[in-house]
Amino acid sequence: MRARLAWMTRALFGERPVALLALAWPTALAVVLDMAIRARAIAGFAAQAKAIYASSLLISAAFWAGPASIACWLLLRGTTRARAALGVLLALWVLPFAASAYAGQALYHRVFHSYVGRDTVRLGVALRGTVTDWFDAWGGPWLLGGMVLVGAIITAGVFGAARWLAPRLAGAFPLLPALLFCGAAVCFWTDQVDSRFLQAATPDACFVHGTVHALRTWVEGRGQVRQGMSLRTPAPLPPLSSAGRPGGRPNVLLVLTESVRADAMCSDPPPACRAPFLDGAAADRVPLGKLTSQTPNTFSACMMLWTGLAPDADFRTAHSAPVLWEIARAVGYRTAYVTSQNPDYEDFGTFTRRAGIDVLVTATELGGMGQEQLGAPDERAADEMLKFVRTTDVATPYFGVLHLSNTHAPYRVDPALAPFAPQSTDPLGDVGAFHNHYRNSVALQERTVTEFLRVLRASPAWADTVVVFLSDHGEQFREHGGLYHNHSLFDEELRVPGWLIAGPRALDATQRTAIGTHAGRRTYMQDVHETVVDLFGVEGARATLPFADLVTGRSLLRPRSPGPGPTVLLATATSVWEPDDARFGAAADERALVGAPGSLACFDTQRDPRERSPLAPPACDDLRAAVSPVFVGER
Repeated sequence: MRARLAWMTRALFGERPVALLALAWPTALAVVLDMAIRARAIAGFAAQAKAIYASSLLISAAFWAGPASIACWLLLRGTTRARAALGVLLALWVLPFAASAYAGQALYHRVFHSYVGRDTVRLGVALRGTVTDWFDAWGGPWLLGGMVLVGAIITAGVFGAARWLAPRLAGAFPLLPALLFCGAAVCFWTDQVDSRFLQAATPDACFVHGTVHALRTWVEGRGQVRQGMSLRTPAPLPPLSSAGRPGGRPNVLLVLTESVRADAMCSDPPPACRAPFLDGAAADRVPLGKLTSQTPNTFSACMMLWTGLAPDADFRTAHSAPVLWEIARAVGYRTAYVTSQNPDYEDFGTFTRRAGIDVLVTATELGGMGQEQLGAPDERAADEMLKFVRTTDVATPYFGVLHLSNTHAPYRVDPALAPFAPQSTDPLGDVGAFHNHYRNSVALQERTVTEFLRVLRASPAWADTVVVFLSDHGEQFREHGGLYHNHSLFDEELRVPGWLIAGPRALDATQRTAIGTHAGRRTYMQDVHETVVDLFGVEGARATLPFADLVTGRSLLRPRSPGPGPTVLLATATSVWEPDDARFGAAADERALVGAPGSLACFDTQRDPRERSPLAPPACDDLRAAVSPVFVGER
């Protein structure tokens, strides 16, 4: 019995068990890198998350044990074929993973304040053209060369460790590395690694998980199947009639922009806020309260704005609930959707194909789309919307959505219009200069919107027209460590400009007064939806519409109810967009509960506008109670 146990031990661990620890040195390097990047965040993990992180160390070591032990075996063989196989192993396996899982992860975290995780690689393959553009913006070939250099150094380290270890494994070659590698593969394949949410795993484990998940979706035939926008199956509407103002229903034009944060464009009129272009055509603008998006990504924000649903709406509901165009058309409006957004980006355009739209023009028809995420030039979309307005009979009310795009990263600018300096296109350099580049892009769009409004206000139907302007979400410039959007629920990614202008006959005195009651108070994307429905004259019939119980917004044309405002849900992940680093939360007036699952923090945004000092947990117990059951125990 003792002899058999000794044989099994030798077969499993080899003659020099302690020497096997050399296989784990890439994991030690990953831990050092991780601590350099986010030691404070890891220290703040709850005990369970720390345990999950500890398990990722074993998974990481087991993964690297695979190629390292194969390299040892090939070195022991010593044949020409073995040496050739070793070169292939190092070049096609170790080098790509080493470059991506270390230098690549450090770069990705520097930009997005998050690691490449479960779905990132799959999404990157689907959007490889855009990935190339982003890479060029970050540093191009030099950046790639640096990643390869780091990968080559690590690869050389793996080879050196194998050369040192190989003689010590002569004789009974241990089975343990192979068994551990198989175990790690199972963990990656079955999603037993937290590379989403808290990302309680080392950077190399997060990247490998993303790669394996992409492979799994391809093997299982799900490579093109992903959560997102799809063709809708609209729920039938009941018979509707408009209960608008006595003079008839107003024309309604919704101008939705992209990635513009509240402090980048004036919502208040002068002299409270001065806008160099906008004041010339919209000095009479009325702010829509402290408008706050409930999600920091375009897909989810559009779903909420068009349907009025909250971010927890399931996929089927999101693709069945009536959208604004359908409601407008049901009460006699002529409808249009003109957008400089790219409809092919993650099938974004499929959502509006069955939306009751009479005139549908996207970036594909507008042309001039030089970059996938910038879309077509905004001024082309504005001109196309003006054509729609001019060709609509004055006796027929119209509803149109003008959806702009050029303020999405990498931010379109006009070199002749650069009021903010110094500016830089380098997101890895001075963040102030990069922020100025963004502000110059917003200035260009403000000029475009101003010219559009000047022409619109000169049109015959202006007296009966309402224009509502807002952004889908904001943009972060390292206020909480990251860049761009879709990675947090802090105010820089959620607070957006929102204002309204109207012709003299479009709103009555009661409605104009009501809007003022929301001044300085939090309003939300769902409220804008309901405001537009009210402009159609359908607010009284809201209860008869499909999914009415899930559409909980308030019309801002109605006086604000006394007392506390509503509790609303916040999320980066919805049924139409699911990022790797999902965040969830809720807000009520100036209290916000935001963060990763299992690590929600409560803030008072009035006393602490930068959201730096979390409140004691009881301060947001009611918000926590709203979040937990909806997002599956905070996921």
